[in-house]
Amino acid sequence: MPLFPRPTPSTVRAIYAAYEAANEHYDSLGISVGEIGEACDRALWYTLHWVSQPEVLDGRKLRLFQTGNIEEERLVQDLERIGVEVYGQQDRIRLVSGFVRGKCDGKAMGIPEAPKTEHLLEFKSTNEKGMNELQKKRSVREVKPLHFGQCQIGMHAFGLSRCLYLASCKNTDTLYAELLEYDAEYCLRQIARAQRLVCASEPPSRISDKPDFFGCIFCKHKAVCHEGAFARVTCRSCVHSTAELGGDCHWSCARFSKPLSVDEQKAACPAHLYQPALVPGSLEDVDEAAETITYTLRNGETWVDGAAEKKEKTA
Repeated sequence: MPLFPRPTPSTVRAIYAAYEAANEHYDSLGISVGEIGEACDRALWYTLHWVSQPEVLDGRKLRLFQTGNIEEERLVQDLERIGVEVYGQQDRIRLVSGFVRGKCDGKAMGIPEAPKTEHLLEFKSTNEKGMNELQKKRSVREVKPLHFGQCQIGMHAFGLSRCLYLASCKNTDTLYAELLEYDAEYCLRQIARAQRLVCASEPPSRISDKPDFFGCIFCKHKAVCHEGAFARVTCRSCVHSTAELGGDCHWSCARFSKPLSVDEQKAACPAHLYQPALVPGSLEDVDEAAETITYTLRNGETWVDGAAEKKEKTA
């Protein structure tokens, strides 16, 4: 007879629910420095254009994120305990007209290996498997490419030549430290890549056309990219919108000739028309006077975008 899982105690459910109630769902305004090392151009473009719903985090995950924040504070105290001067926590990173954005964990002077050199600080926590990989290969770049990208873009943003990457193991409290040097070629390529993605009117090619490819299996955009789901209805998925270089993550609307606030971008408007590349089907006709676009969806259905109120649907 199969065993039924034990119910979660009411106290634990209440604690998790409190975290969930206090959590604010938000969309990243641009490409996070923590994602700049992502190998798939299309995934970054989708993130920039808000094609997928924000991830809904349960109370356990939210509490885990808070544990990471607490660990950052502890690592700062650890460094100060050995005489390192730590400052600049949460200084903002803004590159490519604000479309590449984030914050740093801090800056420091007095790092024992190079006490006279100012360092960027990047703190991470990892499980035992991740710690073992770091200790075995001694290479953040190889084991944690997203972390490596975050360190490099942070150094680029603040004009620093060194970064202290300091990770702690959640299971054993083991610490791993690696000094990274600024890689100008890497950073310039990533900045150019980000600008190209901001200016791209259509999504780039997939990293793989196979949904079971390792880089696609857990991607938050898999439904839109591989499974025929429609993108969210926001200004950023609309054919009339444009990302504007020269400001701070600004978007404009060609239909109404106006800049778009963040709230307007999220709400969209009745004139919304999907960018054709975001519709899971083939474009058949465009009626500029009626402001409609006709498609044949994957299931053979004819669908006219702009003809009626949009509904959540999958081809």
